[in-house]
Amino acid sequence: MCTVTRGRIPGGTVRSAVLILVFVTLSPAALPAMDLNGFFPPRGETQLAISYTTESWDHFWRGTEKVSTPPGLGSADIHTVSLWVRHGITDRLALVGTLPYVDAESDGVPGFDEASIQDLSLVAKYRLALFERSSGARHVLVVGAGFRAAVGDYEANLPLDVGDGTTDALFRFVYQFERGRFFFSQQVGLDVRSEDAPNNFPFSTEIGYTTGKVTWIGSLWTLRADGGTDIGDPGFTFPSNQEEYQRYGLRLYTKMTQRLGLSVGGFATLDGRNSADTTGYYVGLVTNL
Repeated sequence: MCTVTRGRIPGGTVRSAVLILVFVTLSPAALPAMDLNGFFPPRGETQLAISYTTESWDHFWRGTEKVSTPPGLGSADIHTVSLWVRHGITDRLALVGTLPYVDAESDGVPGFDEASIQDLSLVAKYRLALFERSSGARHVLVVGAGFRAAVGDYEANLPLDVGDGTTDALFRFVYQFERGRFFFSQQVGLDVRSEDAPNNFPFSTEIGYTTGKVTWIGSLWTLRADGGTDIGDPGFTFPSNQEEYQRYGLRLYTKMTQRLGLSVGGFATLDGRNSADTTGYYVGLVTNL
């Protein structure tokens, strides 16, 4: 038996544990911004999170060739503090926003160091449908649309920079499966980018399971670009590069009090093109206002 629910999703083990977790602690310098999922806050509820991410790399892909950083540049370190907000307009419609501050530095050439507020991202997500089965399984379909725009006064065309300095239209489609303490979420996206940056296709896969008060989530992020230049091509810029990668991560969330939760995790890079072989760790605090 299958029913289609159009009202508020009832509470459950998985939903209560990961409702405000899923992209709170993603580093905007390393991972696709505005990952969405099938969880929604109640109508009128606002959720706020602040996170700190540290990541580093000393190898990168120049085109498809993996190389070490040039002599004198040394290793790169990126520290990010992000503010994340989500507000439930209705039980099926929510607004999600992120605003990161990024400090990018190297232990080699001082001229590659930069620190600034990066880009404001704002997306509205809407639950198209929720299919519930008698077995307890749920299938959720979600669409999202919004924008990302540079708000900081940073230089975009550097080997080690804060961001690309573009204004992008963001589109997302999400399928999510839930049953008991388990959930699976798949996001497919399109970023229509300005200036000479190629359009991007971000994909995000997540698998989560709750044990007691802790929810464990494994993630795989894939970014593909619609053309672009390679590092070293005549006339290339760093925003115009065909930046692509696959990264994986593991994080956990635990509820410390009725209003406060803690999230910690890490990530690493599997493969890339015109991107850094970065690894990182993060911690975030989440609260309901």
